[in-house]
Amino acid sequence: MTMSSIVDDICELLESYNGRDKVVRLACYTCKLYGCIQGNKPWQTAGSKLSGARLMLRLFDDIPMIRHTYNYGLGRHESTKIAALLGVLANIVDQIFLPVEKACWLNDLGILQLSAKTADRLEIVSTALWAISLYISLIQTFRSMRHIWWSRDCLSSEDASVARKNLDMRLLLSSVTAAKLCLDITHAVSCLPSGCLWGEKIGATKVAAIATTSSVIGIALYFARKRLLK
Repeated sequence: MTMSSIVDDICELLESYNGRDKVVRLACYTCKLYGCIQGNKPWQTAGSKLSGARLMLRLFDDIPMIRHTYNYGLGRHESTKIAALLGVLANIVDQIFLPVEKACWLNDLGILQLSAKTADRLEIVSTALWAISLYISLIQTFRSMRHIWWSRDCLSSEDASVARKNLDMRLLLSSVTAAKLCLDITHAVSCLPSGCLWGEKIGATKVAAIATTSSVIGIALYFARKRLLK
């Protein structure tokens, strides 16, 4: 791999919306982690500002999300009814999350003047929707892994080794994706109030470390899929 190809890959990552979000997320939680370890408030503030930048980018996700939900419909193209149900549920959760997050943001700015109790409830709902979305994605990933296992077992000894190698690689990537989702669920639930599973029971430093690890894995998966699943 030449330096030129590395630079090209990085530029391609930064030129896409999802790719840039991955980089900003990594920078955000790296700053927070460093700030927590060093007890340095400016670094923690920098992380919070970067988190706000990600929120700004999500403000206009509603229309693309509506189009995606409309095109997906009831998931009639899915191979099973369970897969279709999970897809529909994921779309509903993500569709609700976006306006709830906007309401929280507008309240923080003072444009919406909600009572403290209502604002707290909205924050909890927003975080809960985030956690539910991640959990649905985890279930979908596990189902995908099971399907890959079945496909792999159906290969006869006469089948080309290339097909088996490709399935093994997909299984590995799905396993890493599942691990990342577990980290993200741990992060999301830790942001819920005390009394909700392990809400507020994980320290800020550990949460930042979990989120930073997840961000590194996310970027690694991006490049792995690009290189290995051509």
